[in-house]
Amino acid sequence: MPPAAARNLFRQLGREVRAVARQGQLIAAARNRATPSIPGERVVVFVHGFMAAGPVFDPMRAFVEQRAPVGTVDITYGPLERFDRAVDRLASIVDRVAEGRRVDIVGHSLGGIVARWYLQERGGAAHVDRLVTLASPHAGTRAARVAMGPLVAGSLLEAIRPDSRVIRTLRDGRARASRVIHTAVVAGLDRMVTPPESAASIEDATIHWLHDVGHNEMLFEPRAFAHVHDGLTR
Repeated sequence: MPPAAARNLFRQLGREVRAVARQGQLIAAARNRATPSIPGERVVVFVHGFMAAGPVFDPMRAFVEQRAPVGTVDITYGPLERFDRAVDRLASIVDRVAEGRRVDIVGHSLGGIVARWYLQERGGAAHVDRLVTLASPHAGTRAARVAMGPLVAGSLLEAIRPDSRVIRTLRDGRARASRVIHTAVVAGLDRMVTPPESAASIEDATIHWLHDVGHNEMLFEPRAFAHVHDGLTR
């Protein structure tokens, strides 16, 4: 590898490491926070990715709340939960917050796939107007094949293999959520969603590429914040 390319790679990996560390700090800081009320006629539900938790969205949620007339809430599911259980958690919170108001969803990585399954296969499209996905493996990710540990049937990682039942069903059943306005933001330097083009493999979505951003950086990138805001106010 040429020296300049090696330096760029190490800089990018350093940014990803810092983004992961920041996620850990946000999760730790939120352990004792109270559950806030959710004001507004519209609420945005944020769904995190694998090995994360709801508080990783705190900076993005603050940005959205300051600029759009919405309330926000996040969900948390565990890394060892079954895929369908994570979908259950999303369905439960949408049922709770949707009374008398409309709902939008923002999902990072695996969270975008959880959201799409809820919309297409669980009837969630009847309650949700907009979906924004950030670095979500809509065509699966090869990284799931080499993840540590067995890919147990029904697990979160098994769901995002390129040839999984979940990925095939979502691809074939896209029409069931066609009324939901979908914005997909792609991390061009993604090493978790491989190839990165998988995050753009979604019909009828508005696609935004951030060519110089990595998978975890996406959660703290101002341009991603702007795309989320725009996707929620289209």
